[in-house]
Amino acid sequence: MKFIRIVVLNYNSSQYTLDVIKNLETQSYTNYEIVVVDNASNESERQFLKDNLPKNILCIYADINSGYSSGNNIGMRIKTAVEPDYFFVLNNDVIIEDDDLLEKLVASFNWVSPKKVIAISPLVNTVSTQLPLEKQIQVRRVLPTFQLFFVCCTIFKLFTKNWFAKYVYKKEMPYIDNYLACDSINGAAFIVEADFMKKNNYLDEGTFLFFEEVILGRQILDAGGTCLLNGKTSLKHLQGMSTKSTAQQLNVRMEKFKRESELYYFQKYCGLNSFYSMLYIFFKKIEVLLKQIIY
Repeated sequence: MKFIRIVVLNYNSSQYTLDVIKNLETQSYTNYEIVVVDNASNESERQFLKDNLPKNILCIYADINSGYSSGNNIGMRIKTAVEPDYFFVLNNDVIIEDDDLLEKLVASFNWVSPKKVIAISPLVNTVSTQLPLEKQIQVRRVLPTFQLFFVCCTIFKLFTKNWFAKYVYKKEMPYIDNYLACDSINGAAFIVEADFMKKNNYLDEGTFLFFEEVILGRQILDAGGTCLLNGKTSLKHLQGMSTKSTAQQLNVRMEKFKRESELYYFQKYCGLNSFYSMLYIFFKKIEVLLKQIIY
């Protein structure tokens, strides 16, 4: 039986972390350990975690909050008694109702595909949206640079409908009860081969928050592998609990993180030059101004 290390990132939301750990206790797949990384929460949240976290769970307390990738990397890099075969990166603001979730994810690594399956996500039901699960965006395609540039600038959405549909695998919906070979994972929950992450030097820490899924997907594609969306299992996601940003609530700081992450991808992985980088920043700032008017 393959050994899984579950990495749960906590930031000022310790009760959610304790709740998801409670969820995991009922899993039929039992060959796992849980590593919690506290990403420099405030003192009261950190103390609450220390007082209530089960004694058998390792918790690492980071001195600074360096973001999603950096925090999860701390949990993946730490040496414990058993070397993991897989890492299961899991947001703390999720609710797991399928007791066979881990069993189904591990089994789907054996799914027959032209490319080696390296990372897998379950369906993620984002409860803050008004859409049913079968209509929710789950994963994203790694588009050619020109197409992705304009798809990410939502002020052009009237002209990029076809590209956007391709980007979010709209034609393949609904995903329920199906497997979908895809270019990326869902950052709220994904299981990935530990050997790949070690060879890849873990998650790219060039972003603080957002776009990690596309970056990891690009790295997996470049290595000749593929990601997989497992539509035979799902979990609920209380999106926005830590970022305070949802479809109904604009957080300008989070919008800035999103812009910087997208730009980082374009510059590092697509070779975007300074002129187009400045143009991208200009478009994204207009986008935020328009959102502020709408909200």
